[in-house]
Amino acid sequence: MGIRGLLLRSALPLLIRVGTMMAKKGSAPFTTKITKGITLDPRDPKTWWMVYAAQKQSRTPIMAIMPDHSMFLGGVPARKFYSDARVNVNTTAAVAAYYGFDSASGGGDTYNYEAEALGQKLIYSDNAMPTADFRDPLIKEHKDLAKLKAPDWLTAGRIRFILDVIKLNKVLGYKTGKFCAPFSLAVTLRSYPKLIKDLKKNPAFAHDLFAVLSDEILPSYLKLQKKYCGVRAATGADAWAVFPNLSLDLIEEWVVPYSERLFNNCLDFGMMAMTAGGGDYCEERLEKFDKDILFKCFAIQKKLLSNMPMFVLGTGPWHEYPLEPVVEYLTPYKEKGIRIAIVAYMNARLLRDGPVERIVDNIKRFIDVLGRDYNLAIILANIPADTQPQHIHAAVAAAHTYGSFPLASNLDEVALEVPERESFQEYAEKMSAGTGLNI
Repeated sequence: MGIRGLLLRSALPLLIRVGTMMAKKGSAPFTTKITKGITLDPRDPKTWWMVYAAQKQSRTPIMAIMPDHSMFLGGVPARKFYSDARVNVNTTAAVAAYYGFDSASGGGDTYNYEAEALGQKLIYSDNAMPTADFRDPLIKEHKDLAKLKAPDWLTAGRIRFILDVIKLNKVLGYKTGKFCAPFSLAVTLRSYPKLIKDLKKNPAFAHDLFAVLSDEILPSYLKLQKKYCGVRAATGADAWAVFPNLSLDLIEEWVVPYSERLFNNCLDFGMMAMTAGGGDYCEERLEKFDKDILFKCFAIQKKLLSNMPMFVLGTGPWHEYPLEPVVEYLTPYKEKGIRIAIVAYMNARLLRDGPVERIVDNIKRFIDVLGRDYNLAIILANIPADTQPQHIHAAVAAAHTYGSFPLASNLDEVALEVPERESFQEYAEKMSAGTGLNI
């Protein structure tokens, strides 16, 4: 089998395990493994979620990407939330328990850690996630490529913060590292306009940039991540490498090869580094929806995920796209008895703006169309900070009600009750016996 085959069977909670569990029905490929015998500790919010998750309900899983929302609900200043691993993970776990999510893992501005450690300037505030200062990119001119040297990672930027987050996430069952994929890291260091110009006008320089990121910078960081955090696999965020940010030809030429190159480089030291998000179909203009381009995006996703039986309906407006083309693309897999894993994102604007009825209808639509013949997981994508909690409670109630196995033959006949819940602050006071989040 060799190291590649062994690593492809690693127990990653969201992406990697899917390849070995494709024939199994239900939520198993997407749910984390919780240590047995966990008891609730009022002073440790991680246990609030772990006790909840240990109940193992048989239903379509629902999860969330929500750093800013967790920070906002917890009343934590941004500078603290994005620099203190214990605060970050504990707050996120408490919010995940409050809503009833099937996964809880800390994190934040994934696209910035390596770039900041290399010298890229960031913009900080007390109210929002740090962001790269694209007015002042680290690689302003081609000669600046010489600046890219692997730093002393443990003392550079906020690397130790995210490494400690990864270690704490292991307690929550998420035994996976995090990194910024080569293409998105190049965008952060160079800026999107300049990088696109490089790809077209100076490809030799662009190849040099991607080579140093894929051959030197990221492997050295991921080697440390493996040692420090005790993980054997990591997922690399690549939200810049989507259509139509890039044409399909550019994704094939620049994203796929260097993602594969990084993957193979990391296999040499026993780490599986797989990029996620590349090839996502994100056309905003509905009149330009094109199923042929969508199918080509799916083909790119297969390459980036090493032909695992999994597809992502990501950050495009999937609350407005038709799902029939997705079913058409998946039908050959169904006919072969392959139970594909589908990760379906709920649009952030819809989650913030509502109304509740539309949120519920879209959850139900995902489950009705994709939850019967495929292993579906629903992710609430980048919940905006000030999103009304009632919107999220409605999404979770819809997933739990309509997604309960076995699925009802007619979901329109299933009664849904969205609970009236206490505020997050009241919930935290109750769970902590009056001591709060202890952060």
